[in-house]
Parts: sequence; structure tokens; C-alpha cells
Amino acid sequence: MRRLAATTVVFVSIAAALAMLGTQAGVVVLVIGLGGLAVWWFGRCHHPSPLGLLPPTTDAEGNRQPARWFCGACGASWVAEFNRDSEPIRRFDGFDGSKAKDAARRADELKRRQRALAVRRAGLDPATTQRPLRARATNSASVVPIRQPHRVAK
Repeated sequence: MRRLAATTVVFVSIAAALAMLGTQAGVVVLVIGLGGLAVWWFGRCHHPSPLGLLPPTTDAEGNRQPARWFCGACGASWVAEFNRDSEPIRRFDGFDGSKAKDAARRADELKRRQRALAVRRAGLDPATTQRPLRARATNSASVVPIRQPHRVAK
């Protein structure tokens, strides 16, 4: 809207100056108007790339602020409007228990590969340093009881 108003003012002033071109005062007004237009055009920030995209946030009063573009050259920011033809389609919603078994298997495999990479990075032999992923159940016979320190009677 600002750009439209500024463009309208510029064109009206140029048309008025051209109407007065018959006099010497009209030429002076035209030169001053074109000089002012040049100062305005070259003096403003054209927001060179790259611009920053600020995420949507909540301000101090609790109002939601939309995503905003940010120009690092002049410090200006404006609302980022993304024109979409349609809203995104949600293909999945909720929890699918049938996928849990495969997810656990993939997680165990990932842990195993990460451990093997860490052992190789440490310069050790992965074949001799394999440990099971889950802790083994301990037998009650292998548990060593912890003794309480003796109390000295006073």
C-alpha cells in the first residue's frame, strides 16, 4: 500500500511539472522533483539477499506473531506471507502399535552400529569388545552383599 501511494505521488508530481514546463519555474520544479526521487530511490535499503526468516513466536503480551522476514542490512522485518494453493494433507495421525516392533529392531541395530563405529574409532578390535545391548539378568548367587560398617559402641 505504501509503495502504491508513493508511486502515485511521484507520477502526479511529474505530470504537474510537465504541465508547467512552458515556464522556467516548471523546469526547476521538475529537476528538484527528479532529484528528490533519485535520493529517495538510492537512499533506501533494497533488502539484498540473503534475508533471515524469523520463526513464529509469542510476544510478551501472549499474542502470536507470524513468521517474519528480517533484513540484516537495515534491521527491518515484515510478515512472511507464503501463498499456498491448498493446506498440507495430514497422512498420519496418532500411534500405530504394529510399527513398534520394527522401530525397536531398527533402534537396536542403530545402537549396535554406533557402538562398532566408536570401538573402531578408538582403535580397538570390534570382534573382541562386543557386549550385549541389554544388561544380563543377574543370579542371586552371583550377587555380593554389601556389609554395613561396624558401629563402635560409646
